[in-house]
Amino acid sequence: MSNLSQRLATAAVLVPILVVSLFVDPTAWSILGLAGLTQALAHDEFLRMALPVSRSDRAISLRFVVIASGIALVLLSTAYGPSTVLLPMLLAATLAIGTTVLFRKHALERAARHFSVSLGSLLYVPLLASLWPLIKADQLETTGAAWLFVTLGIAFGSDTVAYFFGRAWGKHKLYPEVSPKKTWEGSVGGLVGGVLSTCGFGSLWLLPDLPLAHAIPLGILGSAAGQIGDLVESMCKRGYGVKDSGNLLPGHGGMLDRIDGLLFVAPVVYLYLSLVH
Repeated sequence: MSNLSQRLATAAVLVPILVVSLFVDPTAWSILGLAGLTQALAHDEFLRMALPVSRSDRAISLRFVVIASGIALVLLSTAYGPSTVLLPMLLAATLAIGTTVLFRKHALERAARHFSVSLGSLLYVPLLASLWPLIKADQLETTGAAWLFVTLGIAFGSDTVAYFFGRAWGKHKLYPEVSPKKTWEGSVGGLVGGVLSTCGFGSLWLLPDLPLAHAIPLGILGSAAGQIGDLVESMCKRGYGVKDSGNLLPGHGGMLDRIDGLLFVAPVVYLYLSLVH
Protein backbone atom coordinates (compact mmCIF):
# COMPACT_ATOMS: atom_id res chain seq x y z
CA MET A 1 0.00 0.00 0.00
CA SER A 2 1.38 3.42 -0.96
CA ASN A 3 2.03 6.10 1.63
CA LEU A 4 -0.90 8.16 0.30
CA SER A 5 -3.23 5.15 0.46
CA GLN A 6 -2.15 4.49 4.04
CA ARG A 7 -2.81 8.14 4.93
CA LEU A 8 -6.29 7.99 3.40
CA ALA A 9 -7.09 4.72 5.18
CA THR A 10 -5.98 6.17 8.52
CA ALA A 11 -8.04 9.30 7.89
CA ALA A 12 -11.08 7.16 7.06
CA VAL A 13 -10.90 5.73 10.58
CA LEU A 14 -10.04 8.90 12.50
CA VAL A 15 -12.25 11.50 10.78
CA PRO A 16 -15.61 9.90 11.76
CA ILE A 17 -14.43 9.72 15.39
CA LEU A 18 -13.56 13.41 15.28
CA VAL A 19 -16.87 14.35 13.65
CA VAL A 20 -18.88 12.48 16.29
CA SER A 21 -16.85 14.07 19.11
CA LEU A 22 -17.27 17.51 17.58
CA PHE A 23 -20.89 17.63 16.46
CA VAL A 24 -22.84 14.75 17.99
CA ASP A 25 -21.78 15.45 21.58
CA PRO A 26 -22.70 19.10 22.27
CA THR A 27 -20.45 19.22 25.35
CA ALA A 28 -16.66 19.31 25.49
CA TRP A 29 -16.37 15.96 27.29
CA SER A 30 -15.87 13.63 24.32
CA ILE A 31 -13.26 15.98 22.87
CA LEU A 32 -11.69 16.16 26.31
CA GLY A 33 -11.39 12.37 26.46
CA LEU A 34 -10.04 12.22 22.93
CA ALA A 35 -7.55 14.99 23.64
CA GLY A 36 -6.41 13.31 26.83
CA LEU A 37 -5.78 9.99 25.07
CA THR A 38 -4.21 11.52 21.95
CA GLN A 39 -1.80 13.75 23.80
CA ALA A 40 -0.87 10.94 26.21
CA LEU A 41 0.17 8.73 23.29
CA ALA A 42 2.09 11.58 21.65
CA HIS A 43 3.62 12.59 24.99
CA ASP A 44 4.95 9.09 25.59
CA GLU A 45 6.40 8.98 22.08
CA PHE A 46 8.28 12.18 22.80
CA LEU A 47 9.58 10.86 26.12
CA ARG A 48 10.75 7.60 24.56
CA MET A 49 12.69 9.61 21.97
CA ALA A 50 14.09 12.27 24.24
CA LEU A 51 15.02 10.52 27.48
CA PRO A 52 15.79 8.11 25.63
CA VAL A 53 14.19 4.80 26.58
CA SER A 54 16.33 1.68 26.14
CA ARG A 55 16.02 -2.01 26.91
CA SER A 56 18.17 -1.53 29.99
CA ASP A 57 16.15 1.46 31.24
CA ARG A 58 12.56 1.83 30.11
CA ALA A 59 12.02 4.65 32.63
CA ILE A 60 8.55 3.31 33.42
CA SER A 61 8.14 5.15 36.73
CA LEU A 62 9.32 8.47 35.28
CA ARG A 63 7.17 8.15 32.17
CA PHE A 64 4.15 7.27 34.30
CA VAL A 65 4.56 10.35 36.52
CA VAL A 66 5.13 12.70 33.58
CA ILE A 67 2.27 11.34 31.48
CA ALA A 68 -0.11 11.30 34.45
CA SER A 69 0.79 14.94 35.12
CA GLY A 70 0.03 15.77 31.49
CA ILE A 71 -3.33 14.01 31.55
CA ALA A 72 -4.27 15.81 34.77
CA LEU A 73 -3.28 19.15 33.24
CA VAL A 74 -5.53 18.57 30.21
CA LEU A 75 -8.52 17.28 32.20
CA LEU A 76 -8.41 19.84 35.00
CA SER A 77 -7.84 22.81 32.67
CA THR A 78 -11.16 22.08 30.99
CA ALA A 79 -12.99 21.23 34.21
CA TYR A 80 -11.83 24.22 36.27
CA GLY A 81 -10.26 26.65 33.79
CA PRO A 82 -6.59 27.13 32.91
CA SER A 83 -6.18 30.23 35.07
CA THR A 84 -7.15 28.19 38.14
CA VAL A 85 -5.26 24.99 37.36
CA LEU A 86 -2.11 25.82 35.42
CA LEU A 87 0.20 27.13 38.16
CA PRO A 88 -0.77 24.52 40.83
CA MET A 89 -0.45 21.71 38.28
CA LEU A 90 2.99 22.82 37.09
CA LEU A 91 4.18 23.20 40.68
CA ALA A 92 2.90 19.74 41.62
CA ALA A 93 4.36 18.21 38.45
CA THR A 94 7.77 19.78 39.10
CA LEU A 95 7.83 18.35 42.62
CA ALA A 96 6.67 14.91 41.49
CA ILE A 97 9.09 14.71 38.58
CA GLY A 98 12.04 15.98 40.62
CA THR A 99 11.34 13.41 43.34
CA THR A 100 11.00 10.59 40.82
CA VAL A 101 14.27 11.49 39.10
CA LEU A 102 16.11 11.56 42.44
CA PHE A 103 14.84 8.10 43.38
CA ARG A 104 16.11 6.62 40.10
CA LYS A 105 19.62 6.17 41.50
CA HIS A 106 20.68 3.80 38.72
CA ALA A 107 20.27 6.67 36.20
CA LEU A 108 21.82 9.58 38.14
CA GLU A 109 24.37 10.26 35.40
CA ARG A 110 21.42 11.08 33.10
CA ALA A 111 19.24 12.68 35.78
CA ALA A 112 19.75 16.29 34.65
CA ARG A 113 18.67 15.42 31.10
CA HIS A 114 15.71 13.39 32.35
CA PHE A 115 14.53 16.22 34.62
CA SER A 116 14.76 18.91 31.93
CA VAL A 117 13.23 16.73 29.20
CA SER A 118 10.33 15.74 31.45
CA LEU A 119 9.50 19.32 32.41
CA GLY A 120 9.88 20.58 28.84
CA SER A 121 7.62 17.83 27.54
CA LEU A 122 4.75 19.10 29.72
CA LEU A 123 4.88 22.46 27.96
CA TYR A 124 5.32 20.96 24.51
CA VAL A 125 2.54 18.35 24.41
CA PRO A 126 -0.15 18.43 27.15
CA LEU A 127 -0.15 22.20 27.72
CA LEU A 128 -0.74 22.89 24.03
CA ALA A 129 -3.17 19.96 23.66
CA SER A 130 -5.21 21.27 26.59
CA LEU A 131 -6.38 24.08 24.30
CA TRP A 132 -8.36 21.71 22.05
CA PRO A 133 -11.25 21.08 24.46
CA LEU A 134 -10.97 24.66 25.73
CA ILE A 135 -11.62 26.02 22.24
CA LYS A 136 -14.88 24.05 22.14
CA ALA A 137 -15.83 24.66 25.77
CA ASP A 138 -15.09 28.39 25.86
CA GLN A 139 -17.37 29.24 22.95
CA LEU A 140 -21.14 29.19 22.67
CA GLU A 141 -22.60 25.71 22.29
CA THR A 142 -23.44 26.41 18.65
CA THR A 143 -19.99 27.69 17.66
CA GLY A 144 -17.50 25.87 19.89
CA ALA A 145 -17.51 22.74 17.75
CA ALA A 146 -17.23 24.87 14.60
CA TRP A 147 -14.19 26.72 15.94
CA LEU A 148 -12.45 23.49 16.85
CA PHE A 149 -13.33 22.06 13.43
CA VAL A 150 -11.74 25.11 11.80
CA THR A 151 -8.67 24.65 14.01
CA LEU A 152 -8.36 21.06 12.81
CA GLY A 153 -8.99 22.23 9.26
CA ILE A 154 -6.14 24.74 9.42
CA ALA A 155 -3.71 22.09 10.69
CA PHE A 156 -4.66 19.20 8.45
CA GLY A 157 -5.77 21.26 5.46
CA SER A 158 -2.49 23.13 5.49
CA ASP A 159 -0.56 19.87 5.69
CA THR A 160 -2.55 18.26 2.87
CA VAL A 161 -2.35 21.17 0.43
CA ALA A 162 1.35 21.63 1.23
CA TYR A 163 1.90 17.96 0.37
CA PHE A 164 0.29 18.30 -3.06
CA PHE A 165 1.95 21.67 -3.83
CA GLY A 166 5.30 20.19 -2.88
CA ARG A 167 4.74 17.11 -5.04
CA ALA A 168 3.62 19.19 -8.02
CA TRP A 169 5.93 22.22 -7.91
CA GLY A 170 8.43 21.79 -5.09
CA LYS A 171 11.97 22.77 -6.12
CA HIS A 172 13.41 25.11 -3.50
CA LYS A 173 14.24 23.56 -0.14
CA LEU A 174 12.64 25.24 2.86
CA TYR A 175 14.92 24.09 5.70
CA PRO A 176 16.98 21.08 4.52
CA GLU A 177 19.02 20.93 7.73
CA VAL A 178 15.84 19.98 9.60
CA SER A 179 13.43 18.56 7.00
CA PRO A 180 15.04 17.78 3.61
CA LYS A 181 11.77 17.09 1.77
CA LYS A 182 9.96 20.33 2.60
CA THR A 183 10.00 23.09 -0.01
CA TRP A 184 9.05 26.75 -0.18
CA GLU A 185 6.43 25.86 -2.78
CA GLY A 186 4.89 23.36 -0.39
CA SER A 187 4.96 25.96 2.36
CA VAL A 188 3.04 28.41 0.19
CA GLY A 189 0.56 25.62 -0.50
CA GLY A 190 0.20 25.20 3.24
CA LEU A 191 -0.72 28.87 3.61
CA VAL A 192 -3.31 28.43 0.87
CA GLY A 193 -4.71 25.41 2.69
CA GLY A 194 -4.96 27.38 5.92
CA VAL A 195 -6.86 30.22 4.25
CA LEU A 196 -9.17 27.79 2.45
CA SER A 197 -9.99 26.22 5.80
CA THR A 198 -10.77 29.45 7.65
CA CYS A 199 -12.73 30.89 4.75
CA GLY A 200 -14.39 27.72 3.43
CA PHE A 201 -15.13 25.87 6.67
CA GLY A 202 -15.40 29.08 8.69
CA SER A 203 -16.70 32.29 7.09
CA LEU A 204 -18.63 30.65 4.24
CA TRP A 205 -20.09 27.73 6.19
CA LEU A 206 -19.88 27.09 9.94
CA LEU A 207 -18.94 30.56 11.20
CA PRO A 208 -20.80 33.18 9.14
CA ASP A 209 -19.98 35.79 11.80
CA LEU A 210 -16.26 35.39 11.07
CA PRO A 211 -15.43 38.18 8.61
CA LEU A 212 -13.15 37.39 5.69
CA ALA A 213 -10.91 40.23 6.83
CA HIS A 214 -10.23 38.12 9.94
CA ALA A 215 -10.42 34.68 8.34
CA ILE A 216 -7.63 35.30 5.82
CA PRO A 217 -4.92 36.46 8.27
CA LEU A 218 -6.06 33.83 10.78
CA GLY A 219 -5.58 31.14 8.14
CA ILE A 220 -2.14 32.47 7.21
CA LEU A 221 -0.96 32.79 10.83
CA GLY A 222 -2.45 29.42 11.80
CA SER A 223 -0.84 27.66 8.86
CA ALA A 224 2.53 29.33 9.53
CA ALA A 225 2.36 28.25 13.17
CA GLY A 226 1.44 24.71 12.16
CA GLN A 227 4.38 24.54 9.77
CA ILE A 228 6.68 25.75 12.54
CA GLY A 229 5.27 23.02 14.77
CA ASP A 230 6.04 20.46 12.07
CA LEU A 231 9.61 21.75 11.77
CA VAL A 232 10.06 21.77 15.55
CA GLU A 233 9.14 18.09 15.73
CA SER A 234 11.43 17.32 12.78
CA MET A 235 14.22 19.17 14.59
CA CYS A 236 13.62 17.06 17.71
CA LYS A 237 13.57 13.81 15.75
CA ARG A 238 16.80 14.72 13.97
CA GLY A 239 18.41 15.67 17.27
CA TYR A 240 17.31 12.40 18.86
CA GLY A 241 18.26 10.33 15.82
CA VAL A 242 14.88 8.87 14.88
CA LYS A 243 12.88 8.94 11.63
CA ASP A 244 9.36 8.83 13.10
CA SER A 245 8.10 9.41 16.63
CA GLY A 246 6.42 5.99 16.46
CA ASN A 247 4.50 3.63 14.16
CA LEU A 248 1.00 3.85 15.60
CA LEU A 249 -0.66 5.45 12.54
CA PRO A 250 0.05 3.83 9.14
CA GLY A 251 1.21 6.40 6.62
CA HIS A 252 1.79 9.03 9.29
CA GLY A 253 4.26 7.44 11.72
CA GLY A 254 3.49 8.13 15.35
CA MET A 255 0.76 10.15 17.03
CA LEU A 256 3.15 13.05 17.58
CA ASP A 257 3.96 13.03 13.85
CA ARG A 258 0.25 13.55 13.17
CA ILE A 259 -0.51 16.29 15.72
CA ASP A 260 2.77 18.24 15.65
CA GLY A 261 1.22 21.01 13.55
CA LEU A 262 -2.08 21.00 15.43
CA LEU A 263 -0.25 21.60 18.71
CA PHE A 264 1.01 24.93 17.33
CA VAL A 265 -2.16 25.92 15.46
CA ALA A 266 -4.35 25.71 18.58
CA PRO A 267 -2.63 28.61 20.44
CA VAL A 268 -3.17 30.91 17.43
CA VAL A 269 -6.91 30.17 17.32
CA TYR A 270 -7.25 30.29 21.11
CA LEU A 271 -5.50 33.67 21.33
CA TYR A 272 -7.66 35.02 18.51
CA LEU A 273 -10.81 33.91 20.32
CA SER A 274 -9.56 35.28 23.64
CA LEU A 275 -8.19 38.62 22.47
CA VAL A 276 -9.93 39.55 19.21
CA HIS A 277 -13.18 37.66 18.54
